[in-house]
Amino acid sequence: MNQFLGNGIFTAMHGEGASDKGEHWQRERKTASMIFSRKNFKTGMHEIFIAKAKRLSCLLNAGETTDMQLHFFNFTMDSIMKILFGVTSDQLGGEDNTYAKNYDIAHRCFFEFGASNLGVYEAVRFLPWPFGGSGGLAVQAMQWFSPVYQEFRKSLRALDTESFRLIEACRADPKLAERADLLALFVQSEDEQKLTTKGLRDTVLNFIIAGRDTTACLLSWMFYILATHPDLQRRITEEVDQTQPGGAEPTFDSLKPEKVPLLHALLYETLRLYPPVPFDGKECYAADVLPDGTHVPVGTAMIFLPYAMGRDPDVWPDPEVVRLERWIPFSAPAQHEFPVFQAGPRYCLGAEMAVFEAKVAAAIILQDWTFTLAPGEAEKIHYAATLTMSVCNSKEQDSHNLWLIPEPRRNLSDSWHVTDPPSSVRS
Repeated sequence: MNQFLGNGIFTAMHGEGASDKGEHWQRERKTASMIFSRKNFKTGMHEIFIAKAKRLSCLLNAGETTDMQLHFFNFTMDSIMKILFGVTSDQLGGEDNTYAKNYDIAHRCFFEFGASNLGVYEAVRFLPWPFGGSGGLAVQAMQWFSPVYQEFRKSLRALDTESFRLIEACRADPKLAERADLLALFVQSEDEQKLTTKGLRDTVLNFIIAGRDTTACLLSWMFYILATHPDLQRRITEEVDQTQPGGAEPTFDSLKPEKVPLLHALLYETLRLYPPVPFDGKECYAADVLPDGTHVPVGTAMIFLPYAMGRDPDVWPDPEVVRLERWIPFSAPAQHEFPVFQAGPRYCLGAEMAVFEAKVAAAIILQDWTFTLAPGEAEKIHYAATLTMSVCNSKEQDSHNLWLIPEPRRNLSDSWHVTDPPSSVRS
């Protein structure tokens, strides 16, 4: 994992297990928290999400099969480039994005290589040095002769180059002090935190997977549910019409759970059934005792699966059924019982932003469109075997599309669809 994401906020240790007792992780989290304020949601982030969601919606054509998952990944990438790095991107409009392309390749190859060689990694642990160990000659030889690993390294080098370019451009920006994007916040605190270019690169990569992939996966599965549950889609579009009348732009207040209980419930039901990060792990660095009295010795490794936890029939009756009433009236679930945003000290800083972004996008798109799943796709739908659980329409994991057919809900000649997109999102 460190080869891919370095020592960023996701991979950095905290607490007793860290050599610095978690000081680096605490600094990363403190600096990053400055951007996730309620004020930012209502101003800068809101404007970006609105503009990018409208950009997405105006690209849809009535009756034309389209890959909505690709649109959602482009939407979140364009949004996150502006929020995190202050960079205008129009990947939705077909603009080439070196960062996004190489990030996806590196992500796929990293997981594919690791998953296919787990047994080898376990076996070489028992070989004597210099042959054994994660950095021993046996592993190095395996990596050298693997086309997948070489592709991973190639994409990683491209990511490094692009990350360093973004960092140096930020450092050289004469208006750096006026910027409020995440990278600028870290660059502004470089001297205080003693950050290096490599450290900033790690920060960049960590927040891409946090801010882009997870929300794109959430939106993809939300619209898969909508397309396969027409009555539920009807109820939610009616709610959107009532709460955002006449195509009004959704706001932070108009999207509160009590204002859009069905849309909010759909989002959480999607998180329950299709958590963006379906499994995760922890390691115990200090002896502990679980609530049921189980003793956990030092060094214990634990894997937990939000995907399985959300489908436990003892907790969720009829777990395979989409039932919005589970979340109405809404009461935030206990973090450790519903760890889709992690829990405790490592609870996701951007959880509220992700929920807000997804609801903004859904509300704007559903003002104008309804969706059905393309013929022949239902039996293909599966989940992708990657760090984040996107839609996969192949049991062989070689196709990752969500083919939906959009149909207009109103006369689009009377809406903003026939006008140019806002200047802030044009390339």
